[in-house]
Amino acid sequence: MAIYHCSMKPIARSGGRSAVASAAYRAAEKLTNERDGLTHDFRAKQGVEHVEIVLPDGVDAEWARDRSALWNAAEKAENRKDARVAREFEVALPHELQASERIALTRAFVQELANRYGAAVDFAVHSPHGASDVRNHHAHIMMTTREVTPGGLGDKTLIERENKWLLSNDLPT
Repeated sequence: MAIYHCSMKPIARSGGRSAVASAAYRAAEKLTNERDGLTHDFRAKQGVEHVEIVLPDGVDAEWARDRSALWNAAEKAENRKDARVAREFEVALPHELQASERIALTRAFVQELANRYGAAVDFAVHSPHGASDVRNHHAHIMMTTREVTPGGLGDKTLIERENKWLLSNDLPT
């Protein structure tokens, strides 16, 4: 029987984190953060089964399918030293499913997030590693805090808006 787990947390500068570094680690890639010049190289990381960037249906923003361009744009869009630059979800995936089914399940969830919030969503499906439980299949999902557009990142997504703004726009908090 599968055990469900889903957590959500911000990736914020106040915690010393960067969206570029986080994306590089989750996707096992080498990315350079243009804001601070640091290169994050995680190509030796094992257990990354699949990586993909999903955009909202109907949004033609091919630039955002490039991981470096996407997360550097997220860093550039925020000015504050304590800015929230991304939102991360970690989701346990049923080990009873085949690898292709876990990817399809994650892709469906991620597409729903992208469509609901108008954001670009980057996901990586990880397999269990030597020291962990052999059933520990999971996905790391990173979502932009701003809507993705053909020309770059736009307004904050609704999940990032303050209650005061939501209420003034007749939206639920």
